[in-house]
Amino acid sequence: MAPATTPVTVETMQEITNMLRQEQYPRVQETVVSLLEENPAIAQLWVFLAEALEHLNKKEEAWACYERAWILDPAAAWAPGTKERLKAYVNGQVPKWLKSLLEVPEVSVSAAMIVKNEAATIADAVKQLLKATDEVIVVDTGSDDDTMALAKDAGAKVFSFTWQDDFGAARNEALSHVSGDWVLFVDGDEVLEDEDIGVPRVIGGLFSHQDPPFIFRIVQVNHMGATIEPNYDMSRLFPTRFGLRWWGRIHEQIGPPQGGVFATVYNRPVVRIRLHHSGYEPEIMLQKKKLDRNIELLRKTVEEDPRDVASWGFLGREYYLVGKLEEAVRALYQAEGLAAGNPNYGRVPEVRSYLTEALLKLDRLEEALQVTKRLVKDMPQFPGGWYLKGRVELTIAVRMLDEAKVSFAQSRDQAPSYRGIVSYDSAIPGFRAVVGLADVAKLQGRLTDAVTLYRKALENSPEAKEVEAQLNYLKEQSRQILHRS
Repeated sequence: MAPATTPVTVETMQEITNMLRQEQYPRVQETVVSLLEENPAIAQLWVFLAEALEHLNKKEEAWACYERAWILDPAAAWAPGTKERLKAYVNGQVPKWLKSLLEVPEVSVSAAMIVKNEAATIADAVKQLLKATDEVIVVDTGSDDDTMALAKDAGAKVFSFTWQDDFGAARNEALSHVSGDWVLFVDGDEVLEDEDIGVPRVIGGLFSHQDPPFIFRIVQVNHMGATIEPNYDMSRLFPTRFGLRWWGRIHEQIGPPQGGVFATVYNRPVVRIRLHHSGYEPEIMLQKKKLDRNIELLRKTVEEDPRDVASWGFLGREYYLVGKLEEAVRALYQAEGLAAGNPNYGRVPEVRSYLTEALLKLDRLEEALQVTKRLVKDMPQFPGGWYLKGRVELTIAVRMLDEAKVSFAQSRDQAPSYRGIVSYDSAIPGFRAVVGLADVAKLQGRLTDAVTLYRKALENSPEAKEVEAQLNYLKEQSRQILHRS
């Protein structure tokens, strides 16, 4: 078990916040240093210490603390601006007391890779990893290019493995050759960010005594043409002493040695190990036919185990990405249903997000709306759910405005020929329908059409003050827009 520590409560964090507000910076420094001695893996404590040191004009020390916080919280919104503000003090000298506070127990770290035909990137990938780890294990699954020779020349320990249509089996083969206390799994088309070379050892040292173990997610920085998109859901770094292994034919997951990825819940925090990834470049995806391969392996997996919720979710995602929307919807609904019996399955928001996107493209708007309602109800803190719900609602609203336009026009056009028993509001054809059409035009942003229609309605009913008010409102809005531009 991990050594006992004094818990850091919400009340303690609020007290430190109040001290900062009251500009009690020396007191904050003293308080936080004491807490960090027992709780060195709490990112917010490092931020508090950094803020106090920066206010005390100790910029080198401040940046060292900010960086430790950033390592532990790589998505922190403050990080880029803070680095720019303190760029002159990066890599500065720090005093002994802070150097001691930043120290972590020494651990050995291995890197492991399974590869096939990665000659374009393998040498760079290996060389970067050797700066950060004690060894790089490369398991080749059938390359017919220079991948193996290039990896060996770069300093990796290279092994061959007969491909078995099973990524989990290949990764476990790589794991069998690892000798480090910790292992970081990297793909052959991923290159470690220079700034993060020291991070695997820092994380391994900080969490070396954790029992049960933490499994750490890295930041996969995907380069797709001109777009750079970080992915925070890749679990890649874990200690070797617990016998953890990979499970799954594809989109494999780390789990306990006895099996069942969802049998044990592990903490999976994300840390600042950024791997620059080129494998999602469109031409590379087409060249390697990755999605077709993935679909084939996932179909085999769900045939073997129809209750494999993770594989159904990934299968639905891959079907969506290749444009097979009906198949995607069926697979994603299957995953969503199975997830109800797997409370430790953590990708339900992704399943519902892809399901919503597929239903939108299929014009099944009411279904999509119900999916987003479930998404925000079960995970209200997930921004993507609220965004998708808004998109669906907006799409429905736009559709309804188009339908409203048709209805108002029909109410106007049917009036001259109507001879039924039930009477209707005689103001509809000459006034109310025109106002309705004007309202639709305004809401759709067709402001010139709206003004024309409001004026026509006002001609038919000069006493209609509400229409005159709408015209005055649109004139004022136009004036303000012109003034601002």
